[in-house]
Amino acid sequence: MIVQELIHVDDGLVEQIISLEQAAFGIGGMNRWFLVPFIRHGRVFVALHVGELIGVCEYMLDFRREAHAYLFGITVKESWRRRGIGAMLLKESSLTLRESGIRTVSLTVHPDNQEALSLYEKLGFRPIVFREHEYGVGEHRWEYELDLSNLKE
Repeated sequence: MIVQELIHVDDGLVEQIISLEQAAFGIGGMNRWFLVPFIRHGRVFVALHVGELIGVCEYMLDFRREAHAYLFGITVKESWRRRGIGAMLLKESSLTLRESGIRTVSLTVHPDNQEALSLYEKLGFRPIVFREHEYGVGEHRWEYELDLSNLKE
């Protein structure tokens, strides 16, 4: 399994990412109108196993905070979950961000998503603020943050 940054728009891979995202997040998943700009102007990392897409994460720069990125989304193909893919994807992408000058990363997570909360906390993310109705009525989220200087290689 390898983690690599997607720096060129590859139509086949774009369609696979969209399919994976929408299976995981429904209406909240990536579509072509968002994914292509993320590839061209943000940072998109993929986890591949023998050429098969098994995970993806997308980051955007936070212009309100110096040297800060926001993890827009992360997902791993259902048949590959609970094998450390998400942790590897987050760690490898975070190390790359740190090398490019990013000092902190934040994300939002559903308060009932215990699997994700455990992963984030294991990697060093800490809760910052609870946001009620962040994505609409009843769609509450925790905002978590990671100081990349604490991330071990």
